[in-house]
Amino acid sequence: MIQPAKSNPIPQSTDLERHILPDKSLHPAFWSHLELDLDIRRGQGLNRNSVISQPLSPTLVSRNGKEAINFGANDYLGLTWHPEVRQAAFESSLLVQKFGSGASPLVTGQTLEHARLVQSIADFEETESAIVFSSGFAANVGTVASLATKDDIIFSDILNHASLIDGCRLSRAQLFIYPHCDMAVLRELVREHRHCGRFAFVATNSVFSMGGDLAPLVEINTLCDEFDMQCILDEAHATGVYGENGRGLVEHASVSSERIVSIGTLSKAVGCVGGFVSGPSLLIEWLTNHARSWIYSTALPIPIVAAACKAITLVRNMGSERRELASKAIELRSRLTGLGFEVGSGGSPIVPIYINDTKKVMELSERLLEMGVFVPAIRPPTVPKNRSLLRVSLSIEHSTDEINRLVEVIAREG
Repeated sequence: MIQPAKSNPIPQSTDLERHILPDKSLHPAFWSHLELDLDIRRGQGLNRNSVISQPLSPTLVSRNGKEAINFGANDYLGLTWHPEVRQAAFESSLLVQKFGSGASPLVTGQTLEHARLVQSIADFEETESAIVFSSGFAANVGTVASLATKDDIIFSDILNHASLIDGCRLSRAQLFIYPHCDMAVLRELVREHRHCGRFAFVATNSVFSMGGDLAPLVEINTLCDEFDMQCILDEAHATGVYGENGRGLVEHASVSSERIVSIGTLSKAVGCVGGFVSGPSLLIEWLTNHARSWIYSTALPIPIVAAACKAITLVRNMGSERRELASKAIELRSRLTGLGFEVGSGGSPIVPIYINDTKKVMELSERLLEMGVFVPAIRPPTVPKNRSLLRVSLSIEHSTDEINRLVEVIAREG
């Protein structure tokens, strides 16, 4: 006869007793731990605080009451302020007469408006289908964690966005981190370890969110072909910005491959909010059944969906704006380099100015704000240690005078 398992009594040891606080006025150890950690972060210049940022115009913001030129947003094409995008949201709210979707997509959250957005994205990306997530973060986490398993392996760029990193962790796949965009090391890692996994993936941003540089997508795709791997590509900062039609780095680099799983966003150049995956119907059906961040999240509010649908149609025809934006970014890099600053390479609208000291970068950002120019300071762990930077985000709406003012103030204060 099988005996029921016996429970183990809690030992009355000094290890347990030492956690009993004799003085009830003291913090429990947990809160003391949080307090100590935050004190350390403050001392290292790494503590974060939310600041009220009130938008005033496409290029102006009020930060705690201080008006400044805004070089901190990701509204690369100015679509956040576009009258047709805002009108689409307004008309949708009048037509449907509700704001929130009220449920997850698999319950009652998938409305006709959501279906139209899915079709618009599929048409835009020239794929069979698409799926829309509540955020770009949710799209990355849900996609990686549902495609890879503990039986698989992932090769991940060390400077990938946090959402890709978290997706890799949740997948429980064996993970290999390679130096930033280092194809020689990546190839060697793949050669040594590809046999360890059932399926293998290379996870990478297309445009890196802090450095503004591009992944070597052609070389990665060739490597995936050679070693039978899939590339999970986060196109968040490339959607709308790269490619003749704005489809991202895949279009810009002329890479057409079944090896690439492309994840885009509605939250940056598209000017709205949300993330998406586009691709073959088989992939979309898989994500519909396995991506927990989609299955268990309330669908986007209907007016936002209508605005995104309108913005997608506008993005396709903004080739001249994309070229002008790239020209502004290249010129700004050249001017800052000429002043002696270390600036990230490339032509993306993300222009990092490396200060390499956490306290100095915060002080410089604050001085710039006092001079009427807002450029956010980026510190570890968002960037590697000793690589703190000012992150300039350019928009097509920034005037020549505003960019001149940015250069003038940085030259004076930096």
